Amino acid sequence: MDLRQLRYFVAVAERGGFGAAASALNVAQSALSRHVKLLEHELGGALLERGARGVSVTEPGRVLLDRGRWLLGVVDDIRAEVRLENREPSGTVRLGAPSSLADIFYTPLARHFAERFPRVQLELSEGLTEEMTDRLLRGDIDVAILSGPRPNDHLSYQTLVIEQVFLIGPPGDPLLSRGPLSRPDLAHLPAAVLPLSAGTRGAFPPDVKSTLRVESMASLKQMAAVGLGYGMLPYSGIHKEVAEGTLSAARLPWLRGDRVLALPRGRPVTRATRETVAALETICRTLIAAGKILVAPPRRQR
Repeated sequence: MDLRQLRYFVAVAERGGFGAAASALNVAQSALSRHVKLLEHELGGALLERGARGVSVTEPGRVLLDRGRWLLGVVDDIRAEVRLENREPSGTVRLGAPSSLADIFYTPLARHFAERFPRVQLELSEGLTEEMTDRLLRGDIDVAILSGPRPNDHLSYQTLVIEQVFLIGPPGDPLLSRGPLSRPDLAHLPAAVLPLSAGTRGAFPPDVKSTLRVESMASLKQMAAVGLGYGMLPYSGIHKEVAEGTLSAARLPWLRGDRVLALPRGRPVTRATRETVAALETICRTLIAAGKILVAPPRRQR
């Protein structure tokens, strides 16, 4: 028994004849009669009594009519819900990102959904790559922006942007005023603030003194600004301070920060989540055009 046969039977039973049902369904009467006979054969008995004045429903047919009306109603409800979801997604999307990107992505993302998809609820959180990875694997969040994540068979990665990384320190620092720095330029730094991000923790030479280890990007910038140690961050995390003159920064051409969109493998991706990914990509392009994200140049081919 398929839905078409069931819908044909219900139409004939409700209209009291094959001709009226065929006209309502816009199908040939012969096709309608054939499908009802196939249904009767499958179910092992007559569902309709045919007479000169039309048809009437047998007792087994009345059982099928009651159940069929309910089932077809459920199918119609499902169809309506899916069509509505295709036009306007709903539900909750849980997104995690490092604080540097949360600062510049979350407000335009929230505005985008408020204007275009008001039925979607966003849950936005911040954290380091390791924490966001664990939360993705546990199912606590649906999608995350990660910094230089390690390969993981349970996650699907899509590069969002490869950022240029900068060495940061106090305003007017003479080292940082020299312009782009090479690896040897960092060999004699007096101190560093660690850890920075998953992609830059090992970038300082091993002989650089490190007595400060912080997870907060805000604390890292504050400590670098007062000369307690140099730090490393992508430009997206320092563009405000550099513009305001509270931090100085020098480009590190050899160091890049990979920003990656991550989703769990094998888990259904909702329309709302797909719209979130698409919005993040659009916002990223806008931020690059506005100079709030500096893209690292391609590596030279050896």
